Amino acid sequence: MKKDTIIPAGTGERMQYVAHNFNDNTIRFILHYTGAVQMDILCQATKAVIDSVDILHSSFIPGNFGSYWNINSEYDTCDYFTYITDIDNPMDVAISASLKPVAPTNKTQLHCTLAEGHNDFAVAIAISHLCVDGVDGKYLLSKIFDAYQLLLHTGNKNSLNIKNGNRAPEQIYEKLTHKEYVSLMRNPISKVKSCFPFPSEETGSLHMVRQYIPASIMETVHNRAKTENATINDILLTACYRAYATLPGIEASAPMSVMSMMDLRQHCHIGASEGLCNMSGTLPTTLEHGIANTFSDTLSQIVKQTHAAKENPLAGLEGMPLVHGAARTLPMWLILQVGAKVYGSFSIGLTNLGNISCDLLTLDGLRPDAGIFGGPLKKKPAMQISAASFDGTTALAIIGEYTKEDAILLQTMLDTMVQEVTAYSLKK
Repeated sequence: MKKDTIIPAGTGERMQYVAHNFNDNTIRFILHYTGAVQMDILCQATKAVIDSVDILHSSFIPGNFGSYWNINSEYDTCDYFTYITDIDNPMDVAISASLKPVAPTNKTQLHCTLAEGHNDFAVAIAISHLCVDGVDGKYLLSKIFDAYQLLLHTGNKNSLNIKNGNRAPEQIYEKLTHKEYVSLMRNPISKVKSCFPFPSEETGSLHMVRQYIPASIMETVHNRAKTENATINDILLTACYRAYATLPGIEASAPMSVMSMMDLRQHCHIGASEGLCNMSGTLPTTLEHGIANTFSDTLSQIVKQTHAAKENPLAGLEGMPLVHGAARTLPMWLILQVGAKVYGSFSIGLTNLGNISCDLLTLDGLRPDAGIFGGPLKKKPAMQISAASFDGTTALAIIGEYTKEDAILLQTMLDTMVQEVTAYSLKK
């Protein structure tokens, strides 16, 4: 029997652990297929990926002064794979399974659920946010399917290649001068805090509300957006603002802010992290005078802000030295207190993973006909919209502990976002 080994926790996972009082430290992907899949191969593929990366078969131990990962030499199938069969609605079952968080103390930091129906099936992949953000989560998702193809066609996983190098988020500073580094010692969070008008302060049950925008509409939107020098992310952010402004109790002409996320790997030496990690940075936007008259008017205000960020060579890095410095030097109990103030200032967020090719997600020749990306479960008063496109069809999802009334209002917001994007696509 191999002896378990220990590796020190880095600043990234120490800081992400702090968020566990505000979210569930888990990201998830849910895919639906028509047909049948070989359960045993999917199980082996999941294990192959977990075996390949130390951090994926480790447990996080949040010691006050010496947080570390315990690399588990042994773990059972139930630690990383669940098979549910002979059900009427696999997608609903997979979504429910995805809402179960990956606890930092679990023996593995990735879990796959296969929900198999009578002529269809759904796959839910849940991954610890301490190990990855959405970008590396998407990377791991593709590796599970790579492993499946290898096992299916060759019977072994020997040629499976997964990055397993430096996980330190400080990789984003490698190209900076001392002057640039010092210039980042400031708080990037907007002073405007927009609160979602939850009907009550009660803690409800786990919910995922979701909505889809068809690929045909998104293609038209993409072409139209290019004429306004805008991206799909700009479009979704604009729709988010405009949908929020229609909610009960919200003053459309008042200042409002939405926190979106950006990938910081562009700042690394090779434009990618050496190992799996969380390298998401904040991209705050603010409408000082609320919503403009038309979608295009609001969009133009968003584009000015996002373009300014893109032209800034240090975009997304503001405040990061403060965060990582605190994680290196402060005891966990104090980090938790500081984190409560930081995370307590977040309210409405939008994270967009962009398009995911369904060619990368093929099982036994079957392509998914629906997909969802879900970010961390948010606790009130926070709310985050997660977006991802699967071969052009954009899925919007919100995950949280909500009452029935909360869920209805959140669904209304997503429905309005879809209406806003659809109307923009039809604009003459």
